[in-house]
Amino acid sequence: MLTRAGHLRRAAVARIAVAPVGEGGLLGLAVDPAFRRNRFVYLYYTTYTGMRLERRRLVHGKLVRDQGLIRGIAAGTVHDSGRIAFGPRRRLYISTGDAGRGELAQDPTSLNGKFLVLTTRQYHGRRLADPTVYSTGHRNSQGFAWQPGTGRMYATEHGPTGFDGPEGWDEVNLIRRGGNYGWPVVLGPSQPPPFIAPVRLYPEPLAPSGATFVRRPGSAWTGDFIFACLRGRQLRRLVLRGDTVIADEPLLRDGYGRLRTVVQGPAGDLYVLTSNRDGRGEPAPEDDRILRIEPPRR
Repeated sequence: MLTRAGHLRRAAVARIAVAPVGEGGLLGLAVDPAFRRNRFVYLYYTTYTGMRLERRRLVHGKLVRDQGLIRGIAAGTVHDSGRIAFGPRRRLYISTGDAGRGELAQDPTSLNGKFLVLTTRQYHGRRLADPTVYSTGHRNSQGFAWQPGTGRMYATEHGPTGFDGPEGWDEVNLIRRGGNYGWPVVLGPSQPPPFIAPVRLYPEPLAPSGATFVRRPGSAWTGDFIFACLRGRQLRRLVLRGDTVIADEPLLRDGYGRLRTVVQGPAGDLYVLTSNRDGRGEPAPEDDRILRIEPPRR
Protein backbone atom coordinates (compact mmCIF):
# COMPACT_ATOMS: atom_id res chain seq x y z
CA MET A 1 0.00 0.00 0.00
CA LEU A 2 1.20 3.52 -0.85
CA THR A 3 0.76 6.33 1.65
CA ARG A 4 -0.69 9.70 0.62
CA ALA A 5 2.89 10.96 0.39
CA GLY A 6 3.72 8.23 -2.14
CA HIS A 7 5.78 6.04 0.19
CA LEU A 8 5.44 2.26 0.18
CA ARG A 9 4.43 0.75 3.52
CA ARG A 10 6.78 -2.03 4.63
CA ALA A 11 4.01 -4.26 5.96
CA ALA A 12 1.89 -6.00 3.30
CA VAL A 13 -1.88 -5.53 3.60
CA ALA A 14 -2.37 -9.14 2.40
CA ARG A 15 -0.50 -12.21 1.24
CA ILE A 16 -2.45 -14.09 -1.42
CA ALA A 17 -2.00 -17.85 -1.86
CA VAL A 18 -1.85 -18.06 -5.66
CA ALA A 19 -0.97 -20.94 -7.97
CA PRO A 20 2.53 -19.98 -9.19
CA VAL A 21 2.11 -21.72 -12.55
CA GLY A 22 3.19 -20.14 -15.83
CA GLU A 23 1.67 -16.66 -16.13
CA GLY A 24 -0.49 -17.07 -13.03
CA GLY A 25 -0.53 -14.91 -9.93
CA LEU A 26 -2.41 -11.96 -8.51
CA LEU A 27 -3.62 -10.43 -11.78
CA GLY A 28 -6.27 -7.87 -10.91
CA LEU A 29 -7.19 -5.51 -8.08
CA ALA A 30 -9.99 -2.95 -7.83
CA VAL A 31 -11.24 -0.71 -5.02
CA ASP A 32 -15.00 -0.50 -4.45
CA PRO A 33 -16.59 2.81 -5.57
CA ALA A 34 -18.05 3.07 -2.05
CA PHE A 35 -14.75 2.14 -0.35
CA ARG A 36 -14.89 4.96 2.20
CA ARG A 37 -18.09 3.43 3.54
CA ASN A 38 -17.63 -0.34 3.09
CA ARG A 39 -13.80 -0.78 2.84
CA PHE A 40 -14.18 -3.43 0.10
CA VAL A 41 -11.33 -4.39 -2.25
CA TYR A 42 -11.62 -7.00 -5.03
CA LEU A 43 -8.88 -9.43 -6.10
CA TYR A 44 -8.58 -11.63 -9.18
CA TYR A 45 -5.98 -14.41 -9.06
CA THR A 46 -5.06 -17.93 -10.12
CA THR A 47 -5.58 -21.04 -8.03
CA TYR A 48 -4.90 -24.68 -8.86
CA THR A 49 -8.62 -25.22 -9.48
CA GLY A 50 -9.26 -22.11 -11.58
CA MET A 51 -9.45 -18.33 -11.49
CA ARG A 52 -10.89 -16.71 -8.37
CA LEU A 53 -12.63 -13.36 -7.99
CA GLU A 54 -12.79 -12.49 -4.32
CA ARG A 55 -14.03 -9.62 -2.17
CA ARG A 56 -11.96 -8.56 0.82
CA ARG A 57 -12.44 -5.89 3.47
CA LEU A 58 -9.72 -3.59 4.78
CA VAL A 59 -9.71 -4.00 8.57
CA HIS A 60 -6.98 -2.39 10.71
CA GLY A 61 -4.64 -2.18 7.75
CA LYS A 62 -5.18 -5.77 6.57
CA LEU A 63 -7.29 -7.18 3.73
CA VAL A 64 -9.53 -9.80 5.35
CA ARG A 65 -11.28 -12.38 3.15
CA ASP A 66 -15.00 -11.64 2.90
CA GLN A 67 -16.63 -13.48 -0.02
CA GLY A 68 -15.78 -15.44 -3.18
CA LEU A 69 -17.74 -14.10 -6.16
CA ILE A 70 -17.18 -16.19 -9.32
CA ARG A 71 -16.27 -19.78 -10.04
CA GLY A 72 -15.97 -21.62 -13.33
CA ILE A 73 -13.22 -19.58 -15.02
CA ALA A 74 -10.50 -22.01 -16.12
CA ALA A 75 -6.84 -21.23 -15.39
CA GLY A 76 -3.95 -22.24 -17.60
CA THR A 77 -0.20 -21.92 -17.80
CA VAL A 78 -0.80 -19.01 -20.22
CA HIS A 79 -3.56 -16.48 -20.98
CA ASP A 80 -5.17 -16.13 -17.58
CA SER A 81 -5.59 -12.48 -18.61
CA GLY A 82 -7.01 -10.92 -15.50
CA ARG A 83 -7.87 -7.28 -15.22
CA ILE A 84 -10.80 -6.08 -13.16
CA ALA A 85 -12.14 -2.53 -13.10
CA PHE A 86 -15.26 -0.55 -12.26
CA GLY A 87 -17.03 1.02 -15.20
CA PRO A 88 -20.19 3.04 -15.83
CA ARG A 89 -23.09 2.55 -13.42
CA ARG A 90 -20.57 1.14 -10.91
CA ARG A 91 -20.52 -2.24 -12.60
CA LEU A 92 -17.49 -4.51 -12.13
CA TYR A 93 -15.88 -5.75 -15.35
CA ILE A 94 -13.58 -8.77 -15.59
CA SER A 95 -11.42 -9.77 -18.56
CA THR A 96 -10.78 -13.50 -18.85
CA GLY A 97 -8.20 -15.20 -21.07
CA ASP A 98 -8.62 -18.38 -23.06
CA ALA A 99 -6.33 -20.30 -20.63
CA GLY A 100 -4.30 -21.50 -23.62
CA ARG A 101 -7.38 -23.18 -25.15
CA GLY A 102 -8.50 -20.90 -27.97
CA GLU A 103 -11.78 -22.73 -28.54
CA LEU A 104 -13.08 -21.54 -25.15
CA ALA A 105 -13.26 -17.95 -26.45
CA GLN A 106 -16.11 -18.98 -28.80
CA ASP A 107 -17.74 -21.49 -26.43
CA PRO A 108 -21.01 -20.06 -25.08
CA THR A 109 -20.87 -22.42 -22.10
CA SER A 110 -17.42 -21.13 -20.98
CA LEU A 111 -16.55 -17.94 -19.08
CA ASN A 112 -13.07 -17.89 -20.68
CA GLY A 113 -12.03 -15.57 -23.49
CA LYS A 114 -14.71 -13.10 -22.49
CA PHE A 115 -15.45 -9.80 -20.83
CA LEU A 116 -17.77 -10.40 -17.87
CA VAL A 117 -19.74 -7.90 -15.82
CA LEU A 118 -21.28 -7.92 -12.32
CA THR A 119 -23.88 -5.52 -10.97
CA THR A 120 -23.57 -3.79 -7.60
CA ARG A 121 -26.01 -6.26 -6.05
CA GLN A 122 -23.92 -9.19 -7.30
CA TYR A 123 -20.50 -8.03 -6.12
CA HIS A 124 -21.93 -6.88 -2.78
CA GLY A 125 -23.79 -10.16 -2.34
CA ARG A 126 -23.25 -13.07 0.00
CA ARG A 127 -23.25 -15.81 -2.62
CA LEU A 128 -21.50 -16.75 -5.83
CA ALA A 129 -22.62 -14.55 -8.72
CA ASP A 130 -23.72 -15.52 -12.23
CA PRO A 131 -21.89 -12.93 -14.37
CA THR A 132 -23.23 -11.48 -17.60
CA VAL A 133 -21.08 -12.16 -20.67
CA TYR A 134 -20.43 -8.72 -22.15
CA SER A 135 -18.30 -9.75 -25.17
CA THR A 136 -16.64 -12.87 -26.58
CA GLY A 137 -13.76 -13.94 -28.82
CA HIS A 138 -10.87 -12.65 -26.69
CA ARG A 139 -7.47 -14.32 -26.46
CA ASN A 140 -5.71 -12.46 -23.65
CA SER A 141 -6.92 -8.96 -22.82
CA GLN A 142 -4.87 -7.34 -20.05
CA GLY A 143 -6.05 -3.72 -19.99
CA PHE A 144 -9.24 -1.72 -20.47
CA ALA A 145 -10.68 1.69 -19.66
CA TRP A 146 -13.60 3.97 -20.49
CA GLN A 147 -13.27 7.04 -22.70
CA PRO A 148 -14.16 10.33 -20.96
CA GLY A 149 -17.27 11.93 -22.38
CA THR A 150 -18.48 8.94 -24.41
CA GLY A 151 -18.24 6.10 -21.88
CA ARG A 152 -16.89 3.84 -24.63
CA MET A 153 -14.81 0.91 -23.42
CA TYR A 154 -11.41 0.33 -25.07
CA ALA A 155 -9.21 -2.70 -24.39
CA THR A 156 -5.78 -4.07 -25.27
CA GLU A 157 -5.42 -7.60 -26.58
CA HIS A 158 -2.41 -9.91 -27.01
CA GLY A 159 -2.08 -11.47 -30.44
CA PRO A 160 -0.53 -14.92 -30.98
CA THR A 161 3.05 -15.58 -29.98
CA GLY A 162 3.88 -18.27 -32.52
CA PHE A 163 2.73 -21.45 -30.86
CA ASP A 164 -1.00 -20.84 -31.39
CA GLY A 165 -0.89 -18.89 -34.67
CA PRO A 166 1.28 -16.57 -36.76
CA GLU A 167 3.20 -14.26 -34.45
CA GLY A 168 1.99 -10.68 -34.11
CA TRP A 169 -1.27 -8.75 -34.48
CA ASP A 170 -1.65 -7.26 -31.03
CA GLU A 171 -4.85 -5.22 -30.87
CA VAL A 172 -6.67 -2.28 -29.37
CA ASN A 173 -10.43 -2.87 -29.49
CA LEU A 174 -13.55 -0.82 -28.93
CA ILE A 175 -15.59 -3.22 -26.80
CA ARG A 176 -19.28 -3.36 -27.59
CA ARG A 177 -21.94 -5.23 -25.62
CA GLY A 178 -22.60 -8.55 -27.34
CA GLY A 179 -19.62 -8.14 -29.67
CA ASN A 180 -17.51 -11.06 -30.92
CA TYR A 181 -13.83 -10.21 -31.50
CA GLY A 182 -13.01 -13.28 -33.49
CA TRP A 183 -10.39 -15.29 -31.61
CA PRO A 184 -9.44 -17.95 -32.65
CA VAL A 185 -11.55 -17.96 -35.83
CA VAL A 186 -10.09 -14.81 -37.41
CA LEU A 187 -6.93 -12.82 -36.87
CA GLY A 188 -5.37 -9.61 -38.14
CA PRO A 189 -6.88 -6.92 -40.38
CA SER A 190 -9.46 -9.17 -42.06
CA GLN A 191 -12.46 -9.38 -39.71
CA PRO A 192 -15.60 -10.32 -41.70
CA PRO A 193 -19.02 -9.92 -40.02
CA PRO A 194 -20.18 -10.84 -37.47
CA PHE A 195 -16.71 -10.30 -35.97
CA ILE A 196 -15.63 -6.82 -34.86
CA ALA A 197 -12.37 -5.46 -36.26
CA PRO A 198 -9.78 -3.75 -34.01
CA VAL A 199 -9.36 0.01 -34.04
CA ARG A 200 -5.58 -0.51 -33.98
CA LEU A 201 -3.38 -3.43 -35.04
CA TYR A 202 0.32 -4.00 -34.40
CA PRO A 203 1.90 -6.56 -36.77
CA GLU A 204 5.07 -6.58 -34.64
CA PRO A 205 4.44 -7.94 -31.12
CA LEU A 206 4.20 -5.37 -28.30
CA ALA A 207 2.39 -7.48 -25.67
CA PRO A 208 0.05 -4.62 -24.64
CA SER A 209 -1.06 -4.73 -21.02
CA GLY A 210 -2.73 -2.33 -18.55
CA ALA A 211 -4.39 0.81 -19.90
CA THR A 212 -6.04 4.07 -18.90
CA PHE A 213 -7.47 7.28 -20.33
CA VAL A 214 -5.91 10.57 -19.30
CA ARG A 215 -8.43 12.79 -17.50
CA ARG A 216 -6.13 15.51 -16.20
CA PRO A 217 -7.63 18.97 -16.92
CA GLY A 218 -5.44 21.25 -18.98
CA SER A 219 -3.13 18.47 -20.19
CA ALA A 220 -2.09 18.00 -23.81
CA TRP A 221 -2.87 14.29 -23.30
CA THR A 222 -6.39 14.70 -21.89
CA GLY A 223 -8.69 12.17 -23.55
CA ASP A 224 -5.82 10.05 -24.89
CA PHE A 225 -5.62 6.27 -24.42
CA ILE A 226 -2.37 5.18 -22.75
CA PHE A 227 -1.28 1.56 -22.40
CA ALA A 228 1.79 -0.28 -21.12
CA CYS A 229 3.72 -2.79 -23.22
CA LEU A 230 5.64 -5.78 -21.91
CA ARG A 231 7.50 -7.11 -24.92
CA GLY A 232 7.50 -3.65 -26.49
CA ARG A 233 9.11 -2.10 -23.35
CA GLN A 234 7.25 1.19 -23.69
CA LEU A 235 4.08 3.13 -23.09
CA ARG A 236 1.87 3.83 -26.09
CA ARG A 237 -0.28 6.97 -26.44
CA LEU A 238 -3.21 6.81 -28.85
CA VAL A 239 -5.10 9.94 -29.90
CA LEU A 240 -8.65 9.08 -30.92
CA ARG A 241 -11.10 10.96 -33.10
CA GLY A 242 -14.40 9.12 -32.97
CA ASP A 243 -13.53 5.46 -33.55
CA THR A 244 -10.35 6.31 -35.46
CA VAL A 245 -6.77 6.47 -34.16
CA ILE A 246 -5.24 9.67 -35.58
CA ALA A 247 -1.91 9.52 -33.71
CA ASP A 248 0.11 6.73 -32.10
CA GLU A 249 3.18 7.72 -30.06
CA PRO A 250 5.67 5.51 -28.18
CA LEU A 251 6.79 6.80 -24.76
CA LEU A 252 9.58 5.62 -22.41
CA ARG A 253 10.82 3.27 -25.11
CA ASP A 254 13.45 0.85 -23.72
CA GLY A 255 14.06 3.13 -20.74
CA TYR A 256 12.63 0.96 -17.96
CA GLY A 257 12.21 -2.52 -19.42
CA ARG A 258 8.87 -4.33 -19.42
CA LEU A 259 5.91 -2.17 -18.40
CA ARG A 260 2.94 -3.95 -16.84
CA THR A 261 0.24 -1.35 -16.27
CA VAL A 262 -0.55 2.35 -16.04
CA VAL A 263 -3.17 4.12 -13.92
CA GLN A 264 -4.02 7.74 -13.24
CA GLY A 265 -3.77 8.98 -9.66
CA PRO A 266 -6.10 11.42 -7.85
CA ALA A 267 -3.97 14.46 -8.81
CA GLY A 268 -3.88 13.50 -12.50
CA ASP A 269 -0.37 12.03 -12.64
CA LEU A 270 0.19 8.66 -14.31
CA TYR A 271 1.67 5.77 -12.35
CA VAL A 272 3.45 3.04 -14.33
CA LEU A 273 4.47 -0.35 -12.94
CA THR A 274 7.58 -2.05 -14.33
CA SER A 275 7.61 -5.84 -14.67
CA ASN A 276 11.18 -7.08 -14.99
CA ARG A 277 11.21 -9.76 -12.28
CA ASP A 278 8.67 -12.05 -13.92
CA GLY A 279 11.26 -14.30 -15.52
CA ARG A 280 11.14 -12.51 -18.88
CA GLY A 281 12.76 -9.17 -18.14
CA GLU A 282 16.27 -8.05 -17.28
CA PRO A 283 15.87 -6.54 -13.81
CA ALA A 284 17.96 -3.67 -12.58
CA PRO A 285 18.82 -3.52 -8.85
CA GLU A 286 15.94 -1.10 -8.21
CA ASP A 287 13.25 -3.15 -10.02
CA ASP A 288 10.35 -3.53 -9.84
CA ARG A 289 9.37 0.11 -9.62
CA ILE A 290 6.41 2.45 -9.75
CA LEU A 291 7.14 5.40 -12.04
CA ARG A 292 5.26 8.70 -11.83
CA ILE A 293 4.66 10.72 -15.00
CA GLU A 294 3.20 14.22 -15.07
CA PRO A 295 1.29 14.61 -18.36
CA PRO A 296 2.40 17.73 -20.26
CA ARG A 297 0.26 20.84 -20.14
CA ARG A 298 -1.25 22.36 -23.25
